[in-house]
Amino acid sequence: MSLSIHDLKILWAKAGNKCSYHHDGESCDELLAIQNGENISLIGDEAHIVGGKPDSARYKENFAEVDTYGNRILLCKKHHKLVDDNENIYTVDVLKKMKNTHEQEIETHMKNGKDDRLVIKDSMFDIRLEDSDEGIGMEVNRPAELSNVKLNYLSKNVKKSTGFSTNQGMCILNLQCPNCKNQSPYVCTGPKPPKITCKHCNYEIDTN
Repeated sequence: MSLSIHDLKILWAKAGNKCSYHHDGESCDELLAIQNGENISLIGDEAHIVGGKPDSARYKENFAEVDTYGNRILLCKKHHKLVDDNENIYTVDVLKKMKNTHEQEIETHMKNGKDDRLVIKDSMFDIRLEDSDEGIGMEVNRPAELSNVKLNYLSKNVKKSTGFSTNQGMCILNLQCPNCKNQSPYVCTGPKPPKITCKHCNYEIDTN
């Protein structure tokens, strides 16, 4: 059997079209429905929490709710493989907590109007420009969240050169998480969000 259309829609909607992986301070925000011209590619997996077959991860005999929303977690293919290959780490309880944390975070972000921000994370931009009147290494002209972004910009014979440009205001925060006490740096363009998520424990930090 597979998920009903009803449960399938709930799973994707509550996950916000993003991988639900949250563990040990690491999270994945990979979008799982990607627009490519007129085509849309679905790269997410509706992964089982309790396995559906005897040779699958976290299998329980006679488990009646295998193909239900409550027993599925939306993951990218990388993290689906990771959690199934390491079921001693990613137990049923760990995956349920992971799913709940992610869905609550999506709900909070949507209520705060944060979910429409462009997310740029874990990226390296290598740009080389020669013999030009003007050059810009990176330009972001909409509200965006930036995390672990590096720009390698080399210009030669360029009359006017700008490394980073935006028509939005810049917000740079380094708040201490009241939950885990770690510093949580945050950079965005556009308005400051009312809350940010701690990179270490996923706690929602009030920015006011």
